[in-house]
Amino acid sequence: MLDVQRYRGATHLEEIKFARKFMWAHMILGPVVIALFLFHEVFSWFAGSTLWYTLSLAVMYGFMNERKHCRWLLALVFLGGAGAGVLFVNRVFPGIDPPRGPLIPHAFVPIWVGLANLAYTVGALFLLFNTRIRRAGQVGFTLW
Repeated sequence: MLDVQRYRGATHLEEIKFARKFMWAHMILGPVVIALFLFHEVFSWFAGSTLWYTLSLAVMYGFMNERKHCRWLLALVFLGGAGAGVLFVNRVFPGIDPPRGPLIPHAFVPIWVGLANLAYTVGALFLLFNTRIRRAGQVGFTLW
């Protein structure tokens, strides 16, 4: 029994390593986006991005535990985050007054939001179409 658990997914070790790196990238980029909303004093979007990130972690946990539908759901969560970023840059950001003493210049907002949108759109495409991530989700894996 212990040997079965120890070598679970050993045939797909390269796929699992790639999926781990992919998930760690999301676990790092998500808090960076949340912190940047906080630094720019956009508190409602800070709260929304925190909820989005929490939801993505819950779905990510399901994906890592061999639940097929969670891969599609995680891709939808990523696309939802990217869509919210496009909404923010086009509708919300032009109406925001810059804070008095910002930690990060206000003109930097469209740059980092655009890069995050691009990263999460590419991430959603990887989740949907990359065979390595699909195989890793089929056998299940952990982050370490």
